[in-house]
Amino acid sequence: MPSVLRAARILDALASGPPRATLASLSLGLGIPRSSTLALCNSLVETGLLARDPDGLYSLGSHTLELSRAFLGQTDFHSEFQRAVPELGLLPEQTLVCAVLRGRDVVYIGSRPGTSPLGVSYEIGMRLPAHCTATGLSMLSTLTESEVDELYAGVEVERLTDRSIATLEELRERLATVRKRGYAVDDGETVRGMICVGAPVRDDAGKTVGAVAVSMPKGARSGGRLSADAADLKTLADRISRGLGAP
Repeated sequence: MPSVLRAARILDALASGPPRATLASLSLGLGIPRSSTLALCNSLVETGLLARDPDGLYSLGSHTLELSRAFLGQTDFHSEFQRAVPELGLLPEQTLVCAVLRGRDVVYIGSRPGTSPLGVSYEIGMRLPAHCTATGLSMLSTLTESEVDELYAGVEVERLTDRSIATLEELRERLATVRKRGYAVDDGETVRGMICVGAPVRDDAGKTVGAVAVSMPKGARSGGRLSADAADLKTLADRISRGLGAP
């Protein structure tokens, strides 16, 4: 079992970046003996989970994409997102995404590009700090204050831009606002000049299983239009939640 856990750490390290690494850097960065790291990498290369180039650099292998596609195909949340977006036909010009919470990060598992030439593109599998994103803030808002405190205990709050949340106290205040209005806004906190609105999605037990968001250039929306976008997004989140059996 320790070998499986170590192999998973190698995959996580390459997934979070940099995307290519030497054997020595993996061994040093993960604190695993070089000989053990080599044996694990060889096994992962054999299964296709890792690839090794002629220079000896390791990267994620093609089999990880196959597993990702299989996961998405089996995820009810993703399936409901794909079904509800064309059915409702909301926000056609803008990019719509769905994401799940993994620790203090969000992982994007689905995207519907908009028709606008200024639309934003998202890579499936991309991870971002939850407190910087509309999807992440909307999901964090469904946790209790003690759960949020435990999640961020002893952790330096990472900032992506100068507008990003900088402290745990600031995060608590923002989440209180999100809880009151039912949706979150990322105003240049992930990328300067972009604005996103996110809302949580719940399952039949009322548990938050993910979130959806709309993303657009900030200049594309006035304050009044943004409120209408938020209402449309909440309609989408509610539709997906009902598809998952939420009350």
